[in-house]
Amino acid sequence: MSAHAYFLRSLAAWILLIAVFAGTPASPAAPETVTARHRLDIEVILRESRLIGRDRVEIAAGERGELAFFLSERAGNLRVAVNGVPRAFRHSEAMLRIPLRDDERGRPVQVEIAYEAVFDDPVPVTPLNTDNPGFGVAAAITAEGVFLLGGAGWYPDLVGSRPEFHLTVTAPPGILAVTAGRSLGHIERDGASLSAWHIDHPVRGLALSAAAYRVQERRRGDVVVATYFREANQDLAPAYLEATIAYLTLYETLFGPYPFPKFAVVENFFPTGYGFPSYTLIGDSVLRLPFIIATSLGHEIAHCWWGNGVFVDYTSGNWSEGLTTYVSDYLYQERASAEEARNARLQMIRSYSTLAPPERDFPLSAFTSRTDTVTKAVGYDKGAMVFHMLRREVGEERFWSSLRDIYREHLFRAASWGDIQKSFETRAGRSLDWFFEQWVRRPGAPRLRLETVGVHPAGNGFRIDGRLTQEKPYFRATWEAVAESGGGAATQSLELADGSGDLALATAQKPTALRIDPAAHGLRRLAPSEIPPAVNSLKSARKVTVVIAGEPTPDTRRLADLLITSLGLKQVTVIAEAEVGPALPADRDLILVGLPLERSWLPELPPGVELERGRFSIHGEIFDQASDTFFGVLRHPQAEDRILAVLHPLGRAAAEAATAKITHYGRYGLLAFREGVNRVKGSWPVAQSPVSMQWNSIQN
Repeated sequence: MSAHAYFLRSLAAWILLIAVFAGTPASPAAPETVTARHRLDIEVILRESRLIGRDRVEIAAGERGELAFFLSERAGNLRVAVNGVPRAFRHSEAMLRIPLRDDERGRPVQVEIAYEAVFDDPVPVTPLNTDNPGFGVAAAITAEGVFLLGGAGWYPDLVGSRPEFHLTVTAPPGILAVTAGRSLGHIERDGASLSAWHIDHPVRGLALSAAAYRVQERRRGDVVVATYFREANQDLAPAYLEATIAYLTLYETLFGPYPFPKFAVVENFFPTGYGFPSYTLIGDSVLRLPFIIATSLGHEIAHCWWGNGVFVDYTSGNWSEGLTTYVSDYLYQERASAEEARNARLQMIRSYSTLAPPERDFPLSAFTSRTDTVTKAVGYDKGAMVFHMLRREVGEERFWSSLRDIYREHLFRAASWGDIQKSFETRAGRSLDWFFEQWVRRPGAPRLRLETVGVHPAGNGFRIDGRLTQEKPYFRATWEAVAESGGGAATQSLELADGSGDLALATAQKPTALRIDPAAHGLRRLAPSEIPPAVNSLKSARKVTVVIAGEPTPDTRRLADLLITSLGLKQVTVIAEAEVGPALPADRDLILVGLPLERSWLPELPPGVELERGRFSIHGEIFDQASDTFFGVLRHPQAEDRILAVLHPLGRAAAEAATAKITHYGRYGLLAFREGVNRVKGSWPVAQSPVSMQWNSIQN
């Protein structure tokens, strides 16, 4: 993800933990753009969380009467000089304003700014909830390392400028600093470590990381590929270096030349996964997760083209998260197999339908960054599906050629959804305004239903007819109807632009099923019956009651609080089983912590799943150790539109470790842990669908 708004996309179980590329706001825009060459010297004093800065800025000629720098309100002991002469200034609300004399306007000026600041944002060591992936951390200087986002204002950033930097960072011995651009080397001198960097490509906010790194490097042509890992993770470096080179090769083939002098994988001292121009910052606890190299690393490298290469014009919405998700997380599944690609699309459709209900939905044009489950579902999942549908609308060659056009024409410039639309229209040779109007500038997705479907003998075979309808507001889309029979499948492409369209399919043998879009190529809002109960169903719940089974204890109450926090639940009531009454409430979603004494409260469990006191089993595998924990999300037994989840811990310590991880398994409805490590994960089958019909009883 790019440095402003982006976090590693949630993937499989843990991706939400690292999918924390929270954005940082860009500095305020100005109509005039001038070149500003910074010679920036920074000293970080870890034990005091303190930064001492001195910035000498050469500013090209401009007609400004005042220079406005974005600089944190935490900055103090400020001293300013213009052309070597001290100058009065104003500093408030993170803006440092320096007036220019009339004879300085229209001429190059040299500004020197000296300052100090304490950056001590609390750092989450073991965060429970990652729905807001920034954790509220923008700037932290700690004994473990340094984490400074561009939007933290840790250096003077001239509003409306195109900055270049020569940056030198002085730190305690053994502490190396990393930022965008090209490394000029790391040396030890006079009892301190010095790291020097040169950044001559445009950046929207400069980030800085530092820790006790050891560097490993390889070259790919003119590009330096590097890892900055602490000693404990040095064994991971070869695999990360090899994978980085492979991703650079892939994306250069798809989009065009890599735009930066390096790409570095940098270890952070708390669990993040940021993407910045030319490097990614991944938490130490995340680096060893087996899927990171295969998925999230590529996502961050793709952001070097989209978001950090081609900038986002946020006034029309952030398109880069949806596009980057599509050309990384999704594309890897597509390259693996058609089935994995279909499952990936279906999961994005389910996530959008579950986490962005109509009352909380909003247009893609209003998405700027991920801050919770709703913004993630719209910006990432819906965004990726929109690019998939656009690809199918214009065709393979035009889709990839349009992306190459956008990259070539907008590198290091801001692109809007309008620019993307124009590029695709040019390649397609026709207007696509209807497409961008309904999928980008409007909220929502179509709701479909099969109606009046009948099967009739016709000649030597059968005829299926009926109607495919959609609710208002209508969406224009082409849907594939597939009739299955013993003799194969019959298909019909049906373009639906208004309320309904006619279906007519012929099969040689008796049909067994009719399905609309079984390959999940189109975004639509799924019916509740099409969404298997899953952890995401809880995360999108508006009102939840947690029932502690039996007599509550400090341990069970602590477990309940841990689950509430990790799932990010807001409107929650916690009660004891004895407070429930004769029947479970049916007007809200429920979570049972422990097996209740009243066993009738439990819904009917799917085949192969059994829960008993002191044990549980899943498809013949028995769990009966104190280190075992079960979590299942099921339909509420008294309310079809509600869910009931069961947390069944067999021991306290392991249950806490498992409970903290449940939030990362959003798409699953069945989880089993042993010693806090996931052993089983699964989803329930879909019971019925308004766009699917079965005819197992039809005879020839």
